[in-house]
Amino acid sequence: MGGKARSGQWVLIVIILVTALGELALTALSLHAGRFKGGEIVRVVLTGWLLWQVWDGAAWARWLLAGLLFAAAVLAVYLGVASPAAEGRPEVVALMAGFGAVCLAFGIGLASPWVGAHQAARRRASVAEPPTSSPPD
Repeated sequence: MGGKARSGQWVLIVIILVTALGELALTALSLHAGRFKGGEIVRVVLTGWLLWQVWDGAAWARWLLAGLLFAAAVLAVYLGVASPAAEGRPEVVALMAGFGAVCLAFGIGLASPWVGAHQAARRRASVAEPPTSSPPD
């Protein structure tokens, strides 16, 4: 794996770790507040599956996730500026701006050529692996 692919691997590791910690925190808050619903399990499983697809080299998953993160960044900034709930509450505006900045940074990271190089290396490695055969009985 080259230097570019290794940089992409680290970008993905950071994104996956921060996302996993965020999912765990949201789940813990829901449990603590007594508002945990079964749909949250589906969200966590889908998020994990999509991140695994990105890690495993699926370009479609990379671009889908990058697009979703860019949309979340725009929505967060819009809600922080235009939402009536944020009027006169600078802490809400700051929270939404921070969330938007993190989403934007993750989207740029996923769209970077480093992540593309990592995915290409993963795809090449999976093609180069010989098929496993079962031992004779």
